[in-house]
Amino acid sequence: MSDNQEFNEYLQQLSAISWPRWTDLPQFDLYMDQVVQFVNDLVRPAGMGELTPTMVNNYVKKGIITAPKKKKYTRGQLANIIVIAILKPVFSLDTIAGGIRYQLKNREAQQAFDAFILQFASAVHSIAANFGGELVINSLSEADTTVIQDAMGQLAIKAVVQKLLVEMMVKMVTPEPEGKHKE
Repeated sequence: MSDNQEFNEYLQQLSAISWPRWTDLPQFDLYMDQVVQFVNDLVRPAGMGELTPTMVNNYVKKGIITAPKKKKYTRGQLANIIVIAILKPVFSLDTIAGGIRYQLKNREAQQAFDAFILQFASAVHSIAANFGGELVINSLSEADTTVIQDAMGQLAIKAVVQKLLVEMMVKMVTPEPEGKHKE
């Protein structure tokens, strides 16, 4: 399979992922293994790292999600775990936790989750459409190599700049812990 075909198939696969809205999440509470399976079924086709029970336990220990009741996770906890799974390849858990807290200010969890999912899916479709059929990865010509290098560089730079901006925004909206004051 050529590199170009593989890249285009990945773009199609990424675009085909049906990211769930709040109403698509299970209406009943889930056990840990069900949460892990549900989230991994979403992120695996995107090539994101898989979720493990240990990771979920760490999210609870760090206070990013609330502890399960009777070993079951609610729809709200599942939504937060999905958001974490999507963002963790780029952001620290502290940044993600601060972002989740801020997104939940003055709005319901389902509204915040749906807004995030719709923005994420829209970005995926937009990026996939922008690259669809334009990029020839396995080309031997110098001009095509330059196009690939430019696209790769632009995406990497945008990712870094956007990460920095999000981290600054989270820092700006996160209240300082008691006892810590700027000098």
